[in-house]
Amino acid sequence: MEPVRYAVILAHPIAALLLIWAFYRQRGWRKDSMSLSGAERRSAVDKHETTGDLIAMATIGIVALAFASNVARGIIDNDDPTSLLLPGHFHGWSGIIGVSLMFFLWSLGRKTKNERTSGESFARTKEMHGKLSDIMAIILAIHAFLGFLYLLTIL
Repeated sequence: MEPVRYAVILAHPIAALLLIWAFYRQRGWRKDSMSLSGAERRSAVDKHETTGDLIAMATIGIVALAFASNVARGIIDNDDPTSLLLPGHFHGWSGIIGVSLMFFLWSLGRKTKNERTSGESFARTKEMHGKLSDIMAIILAIHAFLGFLYLLTIL
């Protein structure tokens, strides 16, 4: 049963690492956008928006995977699927908060796009989107580190 337990435990962190990589790569847009113009910039903006949508949806999947992993681990370790369902550590609670912030970030991105396409001024919304991305990058690094520490306690 140990290999199954380890697979269950490691599913969330491995998938989360891929999402973290995608998030930080997505943030590279701010630097890359400075050197683009015309059709090349329009294409890059479209790609940034599409990738942002995918990252937002993948975030739900990662959190669902974490809960599913805890349910499975509850069954394996305690014969009770609900025993580990609620987070009992800061990493778990900060993940729930992080999902809320991620969707706020995503909604600011959508709002920026809507304002831009409707001809409204979107500079303020775009700046808020970028600043929240900076804050999220810091929070994400802390969350991942706490997750690593938590992982060491349950393996």
